[in-house]
This record gives sequence, C-alpha cells and structure tokens, in this order.
Amino acid sequence: MGEVLHGEGIPFVDLNYAEYYQEKNVTGVSKLPAFSFPVLLKEVDWVVSMPKMKTHHWVGVTLSLKNLFGVMPGSIYGWPKNVLHWAGIEQCIIDINAIVRSHLSIVDGIVGMEGDGPIMGTPKRTGVMVMGRNPTAVDATCVRIMGINPEKVGYLRVASIGLGPIIEPHIPQRGEPIESVRTDFGFLDHIPVFRKLKEA
Repeated sequence: MGEVLHGEGIPFVDLNYAEYYQEKNVTGVSKLPAFSFPVLLKEVDWVVSMPKMKTHHWVGVTLSLKNLFGVMPGSIYGWPKNVLHWAGIEQCIIDINAIVRSHLSIVDGIVGMEGDGPIMGTPKRTGVMVMGRNPTAVDATCVRIMGINPEKVGYLRVASIGLGPIIEPHIPQRGEPIESVRTDFGFLDHIPVFRKLKEA
C-alpha cells in the first residue's frame, strides 16, 4: 500500500498515534464518560467503513458498526482496544457510532470468516459485497446473508432504537435478493447477549 499511496500523493495517517480530541458520551450505554477520536475525523469529507464479513466470539458479528473501533487511538485505548473491551464491546459499539457516523459502509464478503472470529475462525466464501449509507441497515443485511437473525445480535437490536433500521421491510435494497446469496455462517453458541440499555 505504501508504494501506491506515495505514487498517488495520498497521505497515510496511523490513527493509533494521531492527534485526538474528546467527545462526551451522548448515549451513555457504556460507563465511559467520553471518547477520544483522531482530529482527522473532523477534517475529512466522508468516513467509509470497510470491514470483512466475519463472526465474532464475543458480540456475534463484526461488520461496519464494530469496524469503527479501528478509528479509536491505540495510544489511548490500548491493543487490541482493551479499554473498550473492559467497558463492554457491545456498549461501546453503540456509543461510538452515536458520535461518529460512517457515511458509507462497504462490507467485503467475497471471502469472510466464520466460527471463532475475529481472528481464529475459518475462511468462508460468500462471493458478495454489501454497501450502503446506513451502517446499521448494512449490518442487518449482512447478518441475514450470513443466515443469522439480526435480533440475535445484541448491539444490532439496540442500534435499531436510534441508529438505523434492522427490520427487513424498512431497508430499501438493490441488487440480488438476500436468499439468492445467503451462505450460512457458523455462529458460536456461547456469545453473550446485550440485554439492556443503561437507564437514563
């Protein structure tokens, strides 16, 4: 990538060490009072989330909403973003996405991963790309392609309250019907379920 970026004159910033700013935790689903984000997020026109289609042993799936953990500075949150893990992965997914909204999600399901993800699973060929402007709707569509009910993914259930739709008739879709590309993924049976929003 370095050669391509240099050749095209495209700057590369390691967000783990970038200058950062703080935003108050507006939803308060996790107990973290505020979040630190790279200043670069205020300078760009679009934020594009480009995850792989994968299962995750703690939260069910890791797609465009969970992918925003990648913008959180490792110099603040540790590796692999341990502070966010201790505060509750599902809770932090909601809080982060309520502050930073990706303008476009592109999920690569050409070859995804199933089972004990996000790093110990096995490759799963699906042969699809899913993209859209609302990350919650994109993720709900992805999990249906993966043969998973979005209601079984705790943070998607909570995201549907204010971040976007997960009910299929509420998601306008172009391209192939979900059933024509559905490829069931192995889904771990010990995944914890996000049970309740923090009370105001």
